[in-house]
Amino acid sequence: MPEVEGKTIHSVEKAVRLLDLLTETGHPMALTELHRQLGWPKSTIHGLLTTMRAGGLIEQGNDGRYWLGIRLFEYGSAVSNAWNIAALARPYMQEACRVLGESVFLSVLDRGAVVTLAEEESRDSLRVVSEVGARLPIHCTSQGKLFLANLSASETRHILRTHELTAFTPNTLTRAEQLLPELEQIRLQGYALENGEYKLGLRSVSVPVRDVSGRVAYAVGCVGLLPQERLLPSVAALDQAAQNISRAIGYRR
Repeated sequence: MPEVEGKTIHSVEKAVRLLDLLTETGHPMALTELHRQLGWPKSTIHGLLTTMRAGGLIEQGNDGRYWLGIRLFEYGSAVSNAWNIAALARPYMQEACRVLGESVFLSVLDRGAVVTLAEEESRDSLRVVSEVGARLPIHCTSQGKLFLANLSASETRHILRTHELTAFTPNTLTRAEQLLPELEQIRLQGYALENGEYKLGLRSVSVPVRDVSGRVAYAVGCVGLLPQERLLPSVAALDQAAQNISRAIGYRR
């Protein structure tokens, strides 16, 4: 752990490392397991565990093994509530907008539709991003298809079955059996493309933003009068923005 100011307090450093190990392992651990992994004296580990257990940071099961305590969930919830995703994403969206010369958006999935949370409008292109708060169709936008591709199979089929797949242009896919192969491809490649399926002449690209659990919580993308050959090169700049936003909200690969 790097020092921020002055000397590192080693007991705090060790406590953080202990919490990190439990998080990385993903299951409760016995004192002997922790000793084997960390190489510290058992008395040191036991003292740290006992102190953190008293504060609710650690729990001990009936089998004697140790796990993360409910207090950590409370801390995480408080931090999560304090985050403003649009404000966190803004500088990374601005950079992507500058690099690409196209409008950049941040979206979230809400009740089977895509909602625009934030946008950065390029000065070099026509205004093509929907207003913040606008609800867009899920089946014919790159961000919508990205969300569909990262839901469970049952959730995806439920949305496709219960939402009307309106044809906005001649390019719109309006049947689930047409969309499903593309969604599988999106899962494999890690990004989604839209080619005049919502509005003729416009194309868009979206990449996933993951939350602390690894879930695809948001989509960041660009939209504009993009020629076909610029779609794939746009992915790298968007992916960099998405990775930065993901880290900012707690995701660790």
